[in-house]
Amino acid sequence: MKRSIKRKLVRAKVALNTTIGKILDINRRRKKLQAFEDLAHKEEELNQELKLLNKIADRQAKIIRKYEDSLAQERVGAS
Repeated sequence: MKRSIKRKLVRAKVALNTTIGKILDINRRRKKLQAFEDLAHKEEELNQELKLLNKIADRQAKIIRKYEDSLAQERVGAS
């Protein structure tokens, strides 16, 4: 069971890193928005995407904490 949790933890960390990368990419794109004529529409679109990604990142961070707590409890129980 410990191996399964470790595997899930690694996958969750990879997913979180990917999500953070997407958030950073959106922030880079927001800085370059001045080149677009339809600035308000593009900015709103990026804001919606950013809002969703932030929720996903938050959920992934909670999952990671849960797996880390489970591993810590198993270590204490095994001692």
